[in-house]
Amino acid sequence: MSNNRYKFRFGQKPLTLTTDKDNLFMEEVERLAKEKYEAIKEHLPQADDETVAILMAINCLSTQLVREQEFDKERQEWEKWVAGEVSGKNKAKPKGGKA
Repeated sequence: MSNNRYKFRFGQKPLTLTTDKDNLFMEEVERLAKEKYEAIKEHLPQADDETVAILMAINCLSTQLVREQEFDKERQEWEKWVAGEVSGKNKAKPKGGKA
């Protein structure tokens, strides 16, 4: 796995990230970070870059947690369905209602 060094600015701070992602992916990350940064600054113009970064991190963690909870729920539903298939509960009955 090769590492890529990607440079961009967050607010007034220049950053260099070492990542295994390519530049195209990182450009999209940078675009999204700037979009979120500007949205927070619009609502909280007095917030410094550190506060904006903390709020962005909390928002990302919140979004990640929601997605993980949704995934876990769907996985549990799938596991129940698979368990029903294996035990024969979900098998279609032949015409005439006899097994």
